[in-house]
Amino acid sequence: MPLPHWTPAKTLPPGRHAADLADIYERLVFDAPHQNEREILFSALNSYLGVARRIINSGRAWVGGAFVTRTDHVPDGLDVVLIPDEWGALKRLDGAGRSALYGLLTLRGVIVGQPAMYLDQVQPVGGILDGFLCRPGDEDTWEEVWAEGDRGFPELIW
Repeated sequence: MPLPHWTPAKTLPPGRHAADLADIYERLVFDAPHQNEREILFSALNSYLGVARRIINSGRAWVGGAFVTRTDHVPDGLDVVLIPDEWGALKRLDGAGRSALYGLLTLRGVIVGQPAMYLDQVQPVGGILDGFLCRPGDEDTWEEVWAEGDRGFPELIW
């Protein structure tokens, strides 16, 4: 089912809207200004979700940020919160799997050993995407943040 049409406020209607990548492309890239810049964001989202699906066997992803608006300015990024169906599977990840999972997340206050440095923030996909992981029971909190200002957002399920 395609994403609903834009509201007069240039957002999606309030609520979670089931979508696949083709639906997201149609509404958030093709049916919005600055298609070239949105193509880059969509490619980042597509790659990001491809990696997420390899690590998280089943779950959902909510997409938010400037990418999910139809404003006249160029969207500067997008936000994704990952909601795994089975939290226990993440706890059982080996070292390589855990490293791959952390690579999907926006990390704040990072201290690097060599060369020694402090980074305020490290983001996946070259910094154009913020990735978050929803812990069990925190879905309502994340939904409030994603829906702030009566905005809707796409939900991808795998």
